[in-house]
Amino acid sequence: MFRKSSILSMDVGSNSVKTVVVEGSIKKPVMTKCNITALPSHAIVDGEMMDRETVLDAIRKNLETLEVDNKQVVSCISGRDIIVKKIKMPKMNETEAKEQIKWEAEQYIPYDIEDISLDFEIINPDAGEDSMEVLLVGAKRDTVEARMNLFRELGLEPIILDIAAFSLQNIFEFNYTVKPNKLVGLFDIGAQSTTMSFISGSVNHFTRSVSTSVNNLIQALQREAGIDGERAIDIIKSGKKEDVDQYAYQNAMESFQDDLGVAIERILPYLPEGFENFNEIVISGGGSLISGLPQFLEERFGGHTEVINPFIRFEYDSESPFIKVQIEKDAPVLALALGLALRGI
Repeated sequence: MFRKSSILSMDVGSNSVKTVVVEGSIKKPVMTKCNITALPSHAIVDGEMMDRETVLDAIRKNLETLEVDNKQVVSCISGRDIIVKKIKMPKMNETEAKEQIKWEAEQYIPYDIEDISLDFEIINPDAGEDSMEVLLVGAKRDTVEARMNLFRELGLEPIILDIAAFSLQNIFEFNYTVKPNKLVGLFDIGAQSTTMSFISGSVNHFTRSVSTSVNNLIQALQREAGIDGERAIDIIKSGKKEDVDQYAYQNAMESFQDDLGVAIERILPYLPEGFENFNEIVISGGGSLISGLPQFLEERFGGHTEVINPFIRFEYDSESPFIKVQIEKDAPVLALALGLALRGI
């Protein structure tokens, strides 16, 4: 007999808290509740909570608005304290690798290894010359504990704390056809940073965060057009710029696009062997809504570029009174939270 499950997932980003409730199964998940609550720019900086009470209030607001009774939550962490890297190790079984990974990781992680929570996955057990390829994942223990304690303070039990890039990969693979000979750049363009992952098939070759973000465009608009931050954000969200000097707007947009393009180009030398560029780019996050950005990326890098649609296969209850977002507009912003829900089902 089919047993319906209910999963609460929460993406606590630097710009907003995205909360969703998903019911059903991994084959047919349905979003039944959803809300987004904005955060001030000072609340979370570089993945670190600077204003804990404001973040707690935003989470409480979402839980109350959606009348959530789930106590278990799936969430994630991101930012500069996360390390995701593909490395080579001598060939060994998984039990042996668990004992060895700490010593291997010391070569690649720029922190005291005792301060890091480590995990790994063998992605190619036969990489030649008696070696294997391993995806190494590390996160600072302080960052992990701070996020876990945030939920516990609200009476929630964090059952999974994922890496944001992996959750985006989950939702991409759920909705799109993946091919092992095709390299896809998954770019999550947030308020304070952009996370770039490069995958072929189901293999994440590496992930890196860069500081170029929506905030760069906000600052460029303020500088070039002489407007305040609130108006700049409104232009980005609505696309309505008729009251702004169009020459100034274009200068700001070109400045942002060039900064993002340069940040991506600096990563090209690290693409996996056999790939000189990516075949496709899929963008998500609030920055994916910036007018003209897919076209710019496609022209600069050649690969097909599109804004992620997490609802190709992932369903939502159009009759639910607890879906407090505009699905078509907010879908790319919800991608991470929906990917997290897939981890919990």
